[in-house]
Amino acid sequence: MLLILGVSFPLAKINEFWFFSSEFSVISITRDLFLNGEILLSAIIILFGFIMPFIKIIFKVFELEFFEKYNLHKFAMLDIFLIAFMVFASKSSSYFDVYLMYGFYFLLASVFMNYIYVIFIK
Repeated sequence: MLLILGVSFPLAKINEFWFFSSEFSVISITRDLFLNGEILLSAIIILFGFIMPFIKIIFKVFELEFFEKYNLHKFAMLDIFLIAFMVFASKSSSYFDVYLMYGFYFLLASVFMNYIYVIFIK
């Protein structure tokens, strides 16, 4: 549930040159990339930002070991890495600012719940 909320709600808000502002979510980013002809990049974001984490959660809940055999779980949550990179870039630039929004915190909660499940329940 937290993963779905994190993908749906806005992840961050970008203010550029103190005049322009935009919010985006994983779904809006992939839609915009797809509409602009960046089909491969859109597919990569959907695959590693939503499908892989979802599969990882399902396989951990049902205790299936198939997923861990291929080490694909290392690519899950690629969107968290990209947002961290964007926040770092905004802190070192005077042209734009990035403010994290509630979608990011839902994704982060999804990651923490996954770790809590692995540590305490398994």
